[in-house]
Amino acid sequence: MGNPPESKNSVSENVVPTKELPPVLQNAAPLSPPPDGGVSAWVQCAAGFCIFFNTWGLLNTFGIFQAYYERNLLHDSSPSQISWIGTVQSSFIMLGSVYSGPLYDWGYLRALIWTGSFMLVFGMFMTSLCSLYWQILLAQGFFMGLGLGCLFTPSVGVIATYFRKRLGLAMGIATSGSTIGGIVYPIMFHRLIEPVGFGWASRTIAFVMIFLSILPVLGMRTRLKPPAVRRVFDAGAWKEPDFTLFGLALFVSYIGMYIPFFYIQLYCFEKSVITDGLNFYLLPIMNASGFFGRVIVGYIADHIGSMNAYAICGGLCSVLLFGWIAIDGEAGIIAFCVLYGFVVAGLVTLAPTVVAAVLCPDMRQFGVRLTMLQVPSAIGLLIGNPVAGAILKRGWVGLQCFSAATVIVGALLTVAARISKVGWGITRRC
Repeated sequence: MGNPPESKNSVSENVVPTKELPPVLQNAAPLSPPPDGGVSAWVQCAAGFCIFFNTWGLLNTFGIFQAYYERNLLHDSSPSQISWIGTVQSSFIMLGSVYSGPLYDWGYLRALIWTGSFMLVFGMFMTSLCSLYWQILLAQGFFMGLGLGCLFTPSVGVIATYFRKRLGLAMGIATSGSTIGGIVYPIMFHRLIEPVGFGWASRTIAFVMIFLSILPVLGMRTRLKPPAVRRVFDAGAWKEPDFTLFGLALFVSYIGMYIPFFYIQLYCFEKSVITDGLNFYLLPIMNASGFFGRVIVGYIADHIGSMNAYAICGGLCSVLLFGWIAIDGEAGIIAFCVLYGFVVAGLVTLAPTVVAAVLCPDMRQFGVRLTMLQVPSAIGLLIGNPVAGAILKRGWVGLQCFSAATVIVGALLTVAARISKVGWGITRRC
């Protein structure tokens, strides 16, 4: 698509005009343009890959924990109760930006990486010793969740300061670590659970997490100095219609878009679609296609605009979720997992890219701005799967329609945010 005409709504590629900056930054020194490459920049990208492997990759694995808990370790608990373990954990990865975002902006990157990596690994070791619901909720849900919250915002924040024109590609490469983790960890767990048991299967995952923490701990470096005035909240951002609308879009989208990751295996068991060993590979299949989705969608976003790409991915996800209602065969489920994994990866990849490229007038305030959008995302993720578990008591169609409806509403809200930012012109990049 063509570039937008010069206008006050156009998105700057390097430095935003001073009049658009928050008052506390209008007298600050102008930012130097990002290097958009080089050894240091790609080291940050590789470190981000490792962090996403250990964070979102682990979250994308919870479906296999959900299935194991329901049938074995926590068989006396309901699916909705068990899903709270995963949703608490996953909501903290974004809700944690409340503390990690300001701390990152204030220059405490290394402390966040060290703390988050320790809590994540230690929490997994503690999970391996648990046998009761409340123990797993504390260790895998809350403790690991707090560690996840220390890692996600700083990792995307660092990458966003090293890239501009290739930000979508760099973010896609880094976030593809979540898909590789979502392939490796479920297969490890499935292969080890019978010969060595739950405890050592979980501890083996923890040892892999230790190895993958080395590069982030040693290699991540900030490029920008902290701002002289350190803010924890930017109330003026909520007065910007595009910012507010996109925040609502994230809240609604995250309610429904992770439901297939939690319930696709249970669906196949109960509907007798896939009951053999292949069922355990549905999450790895979904995550494998997500690897290509993150990189390709990130690359496309660099050319058509990150917000445009987010809206398109949301629309495609809703179509696939409505189509899930009619799938009752093995081939159809596998095709759904491949296509949905590819498209939904774009939603996860593009959210921080939209903040950096469209909604943040000064990258020294990236942590604050991202935090303000991650909170509604976290709330949506927190409530989405337990609500889906409650809806499931009345049948699978209700759950599937709930998931599809929330995602399509999120896509429509993104379109509204885009119109607020650059108007109705379909050729305008945003």
